[in-house]
Amino acid sequence: MATVSRPDTHREELSLVLDAADRRFAGVAVAVTLGAPLLAYLSGVASLLFYVHVALGAFWFGMDFFFKFVLGPSLEAAPDEAAGAVNAALVPKLLVVAEPLSLGVVASGIALAELFGYWADPTIWLWAALGISALLLAVGFGPLHLLTTKLSAELSLPDPDPERVESLLGRTMQWGLLQTVLLLAVVATMVGIRGLL
Repeated sequence: MATVSRPDTHREELSLVLDAADRRFAGVAVAVTLGAPLLAYLSGVASLLFYVHVALGAFWFGMDFFFKFVLGPSLEAAPDEAAGAVNAALVPKLLVVAEPLSLGVVASGIALAELFGYWADPTIWLWAALGISALLLAVGFGPLHLLTTKLSAELSLPDPDPERVESLLGRTMQWGLLQTVLLLAVVATMVGIRGLL
């Protein structure tokens, strides 16, 4: 009987993630989360781009809070086998949705600021939003990407190492909580940009 070994490279880990998430699912996630803002921007209709930006942002924000504060604690209370099965199916899909989603939200926000003319005389709120968005992307495509990819690859093995899974989950949660704080901060800057603070 052949044994399945742990992947040696990041490319191998990504391949496992895409297989576990389903490559068609990943393709649709990328097409929707990047295509919708692009089409809205190309339309030149600020209200359409605003709707797309807010809808994608709400999805990102809601997904972040739901997984951290509802699903995560529920899985901790579930039996290990059930939690492992859910995480093995969920983590790869979450990864292939969250990364293009974050790009779509940030890009549509920058484009929206252009359509509204905010870049002609940028406020401190606009610069703050841009800086926090850059930090969100750095965290998401840096440590969160690496940890989540390793976690997904480990969970895809026939016999995942429980200690490695626990360690990766813990470190992912720490970076994820930083992301949550940054999401709250960027929402505050959006309120400031609209002149409500």
